[in-house]
Amino acid sequence: MTLAFLWRRCLAAGLLLLASGVPAAAACPALRWTTLGTAGGPVPTPERSEPANLLTAGDQLILVDTGDGTVDQLARLGLGLAPIRSVFISHHHWDHTGGLAAVIGLRWMNGLPGVLTVYGPPGTQALVAGIVAALGPQSRIGFGVGALPSPPAASVRAVEIGDGARVDLGPLTVTAVANSHFSRPGAPASGDAVSLSYRFQLGGRAITYTGDTGPSEAVTRLARGSDLLVSEAIDLTALLAAIHATQPDLSPAALAPLEQHLATQHLAGDEIGRMAAVAGVRHLLLTHLAIAPGPVRGSEPALRGAIARAYAGPVDVGIDLASYDVGCAAAQ
Repeated sequence: MTLAFLWRRCLAAGLLLLASGVPAAAACPALRWTTLGTAGGPVPTPERSEPANLLTAGDQLILVDTGDGTVDQLARLGLGLAPIRSVFISHHHWDHTGGLAAVIGLRWMNGLPGVLTVYGPPGTQALVAGIVAALGPQSRIGFGVGALPSPPAASVRAVEIGDGARVDLGPLTVTAVANSHFSRPGAPASGDAVSLSYRFQLGGRAITYTGDTGPSEAVTRLARGSDLLVSEAIDLTALLAAIHATQPDLSPAALAPLEQHLATQHLAGDEIGRMAAVAGVRHLLLTHLAIAPGPVRGSEPALRGAIARAYAGPVDVGIDLASYDVGCAAAQ
């Protein structure tokens, strides 16, 4: 039985519930997180796609980061781009945005209705404008019979948000905080160098997504009481060993800042465990797995062991195309 089949079964069940005459208020609106890509980029791997996620909140389908391969992963679930109206970008590293051009371009090329809104930190407007500009040649060529009737810019808009921003999408509330992914010693990042973490709140249920970050009190506060914490994870020892083995000619001048970034601006297992425990989250999901190349099982025992020293709740190590439901009972 495939994930795509199970997804269609879930959608069908929801339609039957509506058809049965049960009032919408009596139903439990979906709150579901699907890991489209769980790799810790920016190196493509055969095991995992680049970082991307799908949030289902009631009748809304929302992309959260759009690494390369996002539209292909949606297709593997049997989903197209028509219902996607919102995208949240955590930060502007290419492993988190490389698939955005396909999302925007294929929605426009297929004439899908509605405007796609891309939310993200400062720089998001420039990112989207660049993608729109790249669609210019095709817009002029069309299908060989004249320019396409709708310009690419009409199909998408960018909304830049920052620390403390709140976005209301019907019953869903999205809160953003600046994290420490771009922080330098002694001061937080500023200007375009902003990385965001998000909390998605639907009624009494919440999913918090760290994006890429190092230890951060702001992210811990954001996650407080969440039903699901979706956290990045790094196995620093294994990753550094792999870098040294595969890039032996990397100069010390190039290696030193890379090692500092990996060690201070990502989350190791013990740091994840402490954050999850202090925040009192009910369930922990690891994604953006920055590990040595190969199956995740090589790093899983070390990650789980480090997390368990502080956090006793359930932990899942993410795999591509897996879904995690936050049921209404979790909010009681």
